[in-house]
Amino acid sequence: MQRTSRVPRVGNLFRIFILLFIPIFLEPSSLLGAANRIAIGKFIIEKEADGSPKGWKTVTYFNTSPTSYEVLKYRGRYVLKAEGIGTSSSLFKEVKAELKDYPIISWRWKISNVIRQAIETREDRNDSAARVIVVFQTRPEEMPLRYGLEYLVKKIMRGNEPFGPRIEYIWGNRIEKGRIIDNPSVTHSKVIVLESGEKKANLWIGEKRNLLDDYRAAFGTDPEGILALGIQTDTDQSNEGVTAYYGEVFLSKQ
Repeated sequence: MQRTSRVPRVGNLFRIFILLFIPIFLEPSSLLGAANRIAIGKFIIEKEADGSPKGWKTVTYFNTSPTSYEVLKYRGRYVLKAEGIGTSSSLFKEVKAELKDYPIISWRWKISNVIRQAIETREDRNDSAARVIVVFQTRPEEMPLRYGLEYLVKKIMRGNEPFGPRIEYIWGNRIEKGRIIDNPSVTHSKVIVLESGEKKANLWIGEKRNLLDDYRAAFGTDPEGILALGIQTDTDQSNEGVTAYYGEVFLSKQ
């Protein structure tokens, strides 16, 4: 009996074409909606005109020397190195993301040592070896009058930081891990202690937090959305030295 070759069906050929070729023509942004994780805090070697890493803005503070920030390549990935002795400055990046879709924030960080003289509850000793800041959006009608007046003062004293309710995740000195405290230097800012002490110093530590849960625990309400992401290593109160490293910051569905 003579065999005949099987001709692939048109439907099967079309499916193969879709799987192999369509992704080539799609922009990465077209695939973003299906992504389980998005990078909101990337680091690349290229710099802005002011020397900040590309896509970030350096914020300096009145009468304070700035922390040194540098992007390095570590095991095939770019990380941010922060180094300072008696210094303080921040990097901020505008972020636009829906928290209901991507409520989980994650990153890795490493420190050389804690700030041994730091007392995180005191304004005159509020230093931290590593700090990741999330600034949230707010509706103007919900802002008290003093919030608006404070904004004018902070623009002068705090170097045009993005303004809004914020959560600061820190690597503390001796303060208990997991504690939520008021930031003694910034109104409408809560500090959540993720690591404390030097037991894990010089090790890369991964962090993962639910921003919705943390905001509710800190402020007792739901956030409007994310306005900006910030990174800060500050030692200006203690005049101690520290080196910290930050990996990319991600938002994810879970």
